[in-house]
Amino acid sequence: GEAAVRDGGVEPLGPVRRRGSRTPARCRVCGATLTAAGEMKLMRCEDCPSDMDEALYGRLWDWRLEQARSLGQPAYCVFTDKTLMAIAEAVPATDGELARIAGVGARKLGRFGTDVLAICAGEDRLGAGTQE
Repeated sequence: GEAAVRDGGVEPLGPVRRRGSRTPARCRVCGATLTAAGEMKLMRCEDCPSDMDEALYGRLWDWRLEQARSLGQPAYCVFTDKTLMAIAEAVPATDGELARIAGVGARKLGRFGTDVLAICAGEDRLGAGTQE
């Protein structure tokens, strides 16, 4: 009996469960472990310098505002500010790269992915829905 306990026995301790071998999120700038949701979305500490493309963020922000107006929803329902920042920092070029950004689920990828990737590639997507 004692050996099993010493060897890290297999008795489950109530509702404590481990999700696979998920490693903690780390800041891509300084390597610190991230715990705040906003920091995990950006994949960096709030205090670490941002490598965000400010012009891209501005274009994404304007596009999001237009999308929100056409959907009759608040802007954060399209993407939150933090998600827009993460996109402007990562500048994804493919669906796969965009899907890896926290806040971009399958539904949003399908709904907004084409526009977001086009904006990241430098295309102007403002009013795109009405110019076709």
